[in-house]
Amino acid sequence: MTSLQSKITNRTAQVAIIGLGYVGLPLATAFAKAGFTTTGVDVDQRKVDAIAAGQSYIPDVPNDELAPHVQSGHLQATSDYDVLHEMDAIFICVPTPYDAQRAPDLSYIQAASEGVQPQLQPGQLVVLQSTTYPGTTEEIVQPILEQSGLKAGVDFYLAFSPERIDPGNKQWTAYNTPKVVGGITPACTQLAAELLRQMGATVHTVSSPRAAELTKLLE
Repeated sequence: MTSLQSKITNRTAQVAIIGLGYVGLPLATAFAKAGFTTTGVDVDQRKVDAIAAGQSYIPDVPNDELAPHVQSGHLQATSDYDVLHEMDAIFICVPTPYDAQRAPDLSYIQAASEGVQPQLQPGQLVVLQSTTYPGTTEEIVQPILEQSGLKAGVDFYLAFSPERIDPGNKQWTAYNTPKVVGGITPACTQLAAELLRQMGATVHTVSSPRAAELTKLLE
């Protein structure tokens, strides 16, 4: 069992969520509810301040669900990427709005990856969740992260798991919506799946990040 596997099993892994919007904040709250110490990272200081005050700005996360995790210390937020070097798992949940050509704008994914790269440590798990086209994880995120000198699948783990949040849906939430995950190696897939399962939802593994990215487009 790897060190990260052990930390996932006993829920001592420290989890970071980059992007605290309608995907990131519910995910961060779900990990905190599962007992993981969770740190949200967002460049919008207003979101950071709201979380520190236990105030939610996302309808799917009521204040009375958010505040106890902030008060217990299981959930915190910052605009400083420097905290990432202390984390065990990092989820990238930044937006991918359409550009003028109606193609996904990957600038937020690129910026987040560039923020992670200087902080990347051996043994960390990085999971992209932002909606994007097949190939993004391996063609955009992986090369940026590997500028650190660490190799994906060897020195750190890398996977894609599409966000499947349906805003306003009270039946299917971040806690119980089935998840899909594909890593660049079987070990990457396994670790990402094990971590996501801690929230209580079913997790389906697929052959690669590209396959996981395609499931989102099909959906």
